[in-house]
Amino acid sequence: MTILVTGATGTLGRELVPVLRSRDAEVAVLSRREHPAFRTADLATGVGLAAALEGVDTVVHLAAGRHQLAEARNLLAASRAGGIRHLVFISIVGIDLIPLGYYRDKLAAEREIEQSGIPVSIQRTTQFHSFAAAPFLAQSGLPVLFAPRLSIQPIDTREVASVLADLALSEPGGRMPDLGGPQVLTGRQLADAVSARYGWQKRIVDIGLPGRTWGAFASGYHLVPSNRAGGRTFAEYLAQS
Repeated sequence: MTILVTGATGTLGRELVPVLRSRDAEVAVLSRREHPAFRTADLATGVGLAAALEGVDTVVHLAAGRHQLAEARNLLAASRAGGIRHLVFISIVGIDLIPLGYYRDKLAAEREIEQSGIPVSIQRTTQFHSFAAAPFLAQSGLPVLFAPRLSIQPIDTREVASVLADLALSEPGGRMPDLGGPQVLTGRQLADAVSARYGWQKRIVDIGLPGRTWGAFASGYHLVPSNRAGGRTFAEYLAQS
């Protein structure tokens, strides 16, 4: 079995590719840039996809550029023509309930894939540890640390990679149960963890924002506390970063 991974050089892809190879899968990496170890194609235009999919049985679609729907459509067209037997797609918890632009694009791509006629496995997860940490790290130069009045359920990309590898090496399962990280943490708890990791002594200020998007996050539509993955906690991730 040959598995083609899009977005293989990204945060999740760098974890997934070695997991697949450790399970004796033959893995091909898709990239827009020419590299002797990669297959070259442009998802946004579809150029090169037919050749890139030659000999491939399963595609794991992790890439999420500025044109997610167009990328999905191009990949699906080439996959149908190439006889791909299984497409695995990584998605995000709550994208059908949270009116964030990026989430709308992700949802459109997800629906296109789900209705494509190609056997699929779709896995939604909560936000990765690195994304949960990023808003706080961006405030490193500020005299205070602003913490959102909402909760986050950060998940370890190593755990997600293991789940995706299981899916890629199994029969298509359709939409899988949503998966969240091992802890549901408030914005202040996240801020405390980042402060402890970097030795910050800043005052933490809780903030909220108006609007439907913030309200959807505050309502917890991005959480799945009833289905928690294993893997590193947020504090363990920070300690090892």
